[in-house]
Amino acid sequence: MLEKKTSVLIVSGDGNPNKKVQIPTFLLSYWKHLVFSFVAFMLLGVVGIVYLVNHRNEKLYADVYLEKIDQLRKKNQQLSLEEATNQTNINDVRRSLNSVDSTLNRINAKMRKRGLKAIAMNNAGGPVVEEEENLEELAKFYVNMLADVESRLDGAPFGRPHHGRVTSRYGYRRNPFTGRGREMHSGVDLKGRTGEPIKSTARGTVTFAGYQRGYGNLVTVRHANGYETKYGHLSRIRVKRGQRVDVGATVGLLGSTGRSTGPHLHYEVLLSGRTLNPEKYFQF
Repeated sequence: MLEKKTSVLIVSGDGNPNKKVQIPTFLLSYWKHLVFSFVAFMLLGVVGIVYLVNHRNEKLYADVYLEKIDQLRKKNQQLSLEEATNQTNINDVRRSLNSVDSTLNRINAKMRKRGLKAIAMNNAGGPVVEEEENLEELAKFYVNMLADVESRLDGAPFGRPHHGRVTSRYGYRRNPFTGRGREMHSGVDLKGRTGEPIKSTARGTVTFAGYQRGYGNLVTVRHANGYETKYGHLSRIRVKRGQRVDVGATVGLLGSTGRSTGPHLHYEVLLSGRTLNPEKYFQF
C-alpha cells in the first residue's frame, strides 16, 4: 500500500521548479481521512487526560468531604452525649428540688397543725452558682437540712395545742381562788369553750389518760429527746394509755375539770422531767 508512490513537484514563489519528492499515493488519496483521524485521536487524548484529571480531583475532594463529614458526625455524637449528660444532671437536680418541695410541704402541713406559720423558702434551690454540678450538691444539702428540721419538728412540742389566748402564764402567780399568796404555775392556761378540740403538739406515746388531782381529766404524752407534754382540765379524753399519736391529733376536749375557775386548757411542756415555759415553743 505504501510501495505505490506519486511524484510531487515543489515550485518556488517565482514559478521555477525547486524540488521533486516521492509521496506514497495512499497518503495523497486519503489525506483527509488521516487528518480527521489524527485530530480525533488528539481530541480523544485530550478528553481522556481531562477525565483522568477530573476523576483524580473528584476523588481528592470526596476524600476531603468524607473526612469533614466524619469529623462533623463525631462532633455531633459528642454534643449529643454532652446534651444527654446535661439533661441527666438537670433531671437529677429537678428530682432533688422536688424532694425539697415535698419535704417542705410535709413540714408546713405539720406547722399548720401546730398553729405555726409555714416556712417560706422562695427558690428552694438556693443562690445561683456558676458550676452546674454544684446545684445537685446544693439541692442535697437542702434535702438533708429539711429532713433534719422535719425530724426535730416531729419530736419537739412546737406550736399551740389550742388557739385560745393565754390567760395565765408560766411562773409564779397569785392564787386564782383566794387572790392571796403566791403559787408556782407550771404551765400556761389557754382560754376557750367547753368541747373545743385539744391537739397534740408533737408525735409521741400517751403515758397517762385519766383523772388526776388538780389537773382534772389529764392526758400526758411522751415525745422524742426527753420531751413530755400535759393537757389538763379536759372535759373528755379522746386517747388511751399506750396509744401512738401524731402531730395535730385530738387528745381531748377543752373543759373545766379539777382545780379550775372556768373552761380553759392547762398546758405544760417538760424536758427530762423539768417544766419549761410553753410559750417559748409557740414559735418555731
